Amino acid sequence: MANDAPSEDGPGQESDGDPHERAGWTYFVMPVAILLASAIVAGAFWLTRGGDGPAPVAAGDSASHSSGAPGQLAASPAAAGPAGLLATFNGYAKQLGLDVPKFEQCLGNPAWTKVVNAHLKRGIDLGVTGTPTFLINNKLVVGSVAAAIYEEVIDAELKGSPTSAAEYSPAVQALAANGSFQILPSKIDVSDAPIEGSRDARVIVAEFSDFQCPFCKRFFDQALASIRKREGADVALAFLHFPIVKLHANAGNASGAAVCAADQGKFWQMHDLLFTNQSQWQDLR
Repeated sequence: MANDAPSEDGPGQESDGDPHERAGWTYFVMPVAILLASAIVAGAFWLTRGGDGPAPVAAGDSASHSSGAPGQLAASPAAAGPAGLLATFNGYAKQLGLDVPKFEQCLGNPAWTKVVNAHLKRGIDLGVTGTPTFLINNKLVVGSVAAAIYEEVIDAELKGSPTSAAEYSPAVQALAANGSFQILPSKIDVSDAPIEGSRDARVIVAEFSDFQCPFCKRFFDQALASIRKREGADVALAFLHFPIVKLHANAGNASGAAVCAADQGKFWQMHDLLFTNQSQWQDLR
């Protein structure tokens, strides 16, 4: 069986333990959903670790990546969410000017899990095993790396999209040498993902992320602002949900809060609140 606490596979990389032990996440159930609970179950991916993934090395920084691994589709029955966590997310909804009863009803409806599961499946099919993982067009960058790395890859895409790691700086080549930078055959589908900037942008920075992941927060704190300054016709940011609940028990419900905020046009505002206040809600029940 897996250890109770994650082990360290490398600098800044967390392990899930035994690949056969499942870790599930539940969604909030409000009264309207309780009426449906006997008839509706949400399909949830149970993310477990299956072997050692690459230990990402950031240029000029320590490696950082919360690791999970491909799991399998399983049924997750409705279960009551923690009152403290729900109250906190409702507070964020109120702060953003959302219709709080509508937001709360959305959290109680398992329909939002379909969005998260679709993103999870896409990441699993791609071979994503941890967060954050980025697709900058067809360039895979694993882990929270120095802001200069994202800038370099974005600039290269705008100039013509290199086809070899040799066309990049030694810092990117070092990432490629340990598997933390790869050139994939094609871009990823972000048609159902929230987008900042133009959906027709020449460069899409697609992030597989977990709202409770400390390394995802580090990207938010240290690198996201520089990308946002470039958003517009040429550069856009896409968010793909990849909650690794074996490590982060509240990550699934945080994704639910973001999806339900997106239903009212406030995904990115909720995204920012969740990362800014991660320490406030991550241990609530």
